[in-house]
Amino acid sequence: MGLIKLVADAIGAAGGALDTTISGSWIDYFESGDMSGGIIMKRGNKIVGPKSRNKGGDDNIITSGSGIDVQENQCMILVQNGAIVDFCAEPGRYTFDSSLAPSLLSGNNKGLKAMAKQFGASWLAGGQRTSTQRVFYINLGEIQGFKWGSGNITFEHWERDLMTDRPIWKTSATLMGNGMYSIQVSDPAKFFSVLGASKAGGDTNGLITKDDIEPQIKTEAIAAIRQGVGMLSQMRISYTDIASHEFELTQNVDKLLSADWDAARGISIFKIAIGMMDADEASKERITKFQDARGYTDPSMLGAYMGMGQTDAMNKAASNTAGAATGFNGILMTQMAGNMNGSNVANLMQQGQQYQQQQQQYQQQFQQQYQQPQQAAGWTCSCGQTGNTGKFCMNCGNPKPQATAMNNCPHCGKPFENPQNPPKFCPNCGNKVQ
Repeated sequence: MGLIKLVADAIGAAGGALDTTISGSWIDYFESGDMSGGIIMKRGNKIVGPKSRNKGGDDNIITSGSGIDVQENQCMILVQNGAIVDFCAEPGRYTFDSSLAPSLLSGNNKGLKAMAKQFGASWLAGGQRTSTQRVFYINLGEIQGFKWGSGNITFEHWERDLMTDRPIWKTSATLMGNGMYSIQVSDPAKFFSVLGASKAGGDTNGLITKDDIEPQIKTEAIAAIRQGVGMLSQMRISYTDIASHEFELTQNVDKLLSADWDAARGISIFKIAIGMMDADEASKERITKFQDARGYTDPSMLGAYMGMGQTDAMNKAASNTAGAATGFNGILMTQMAGNMNGSNVANLMQQGQQYQQQQQQYQQQFQQQYQQPQQAAGWTCSCGQTGNTGKFCMNCGNPKPQATAMNNCPHCGKPFENPQNPPKFCPNCGNKVQ
């Protein structure tokens, strides 16, 4: 039961429309029809051709010589007695030949490739009715329209230094969010076995839409999204920056669901969109207090606050009902007390300049400290000899040390691109790795 590809570029029009001049040459013809609107799986539409030997209308017979149309982002599966006996995920028009071995055209789909290696079935030539045969189409494109709402999420909110952009302070914030997510059938064979087979029996159309599976996967998806948002805390970001990390969130959720979805059902998360992500009022108030207090740690900003306060006091003194002189006497006493403590505006502004210079110097030291050092050619021995290129040190003869594999940062969990040669400092959190 194989497929013969007719013409590489002779693919049906969008929506599965069939050219009537071509259909006249087929015995029968199968196409998907419209698969928009959240359709994930459906039975193929059978068009009876003028040369058909099956004019009685038995849709459970696929006559040898029939045509089969496969569109982009589709997988056609041929089901015999409830089991998949052939499939095709490569776009094109094909002729069905019952005398051939199965085609098993997997395209780039990993699930179908795995199935093709293990495939085995009994075959019957001649196209005679001794079994039930049906054609189904599975949508391999993005299935959109799934909604999520998180409820309360505990998130480690980080504040950063204004000069160095280093994370310096964190607090637990309670977040609430919502948005949309989309899925994709990653393994058509697994999807059909777990979710599609029950719809494919009898004389039904085998229709499965997003509405059919959403109640089953919604709770799992929302739980994974909540956990995925929490995992973004490892990046030491502000909760207001979460919306700019949708890609990382999608990766986190896909990993969390890989066992329950990809391996068990043949579906995976395709994209997560954040519509809204906000903190509750208590968290906002706590963060705002820190941000306000942080201004007073900079002497120049503190001097500016004092200058603004003195200006406001002078305006109020001029309109004092007890007389302007009384008001200005009060201001004078305040200034004298400030001068005694060395906290007048001029002193604070000078201290602020020194503070900024110190911060700039610290930032330069910070960048130099965490900048990846240039690797010298060859390797360095414990005796101090550099530039060794062989298996043994050219100075003392000690063997070259074996590289220690390290997959993730021990501090933030960030995966390293080259585990056999991990960096000395984590490029994500800046902590020393080795």
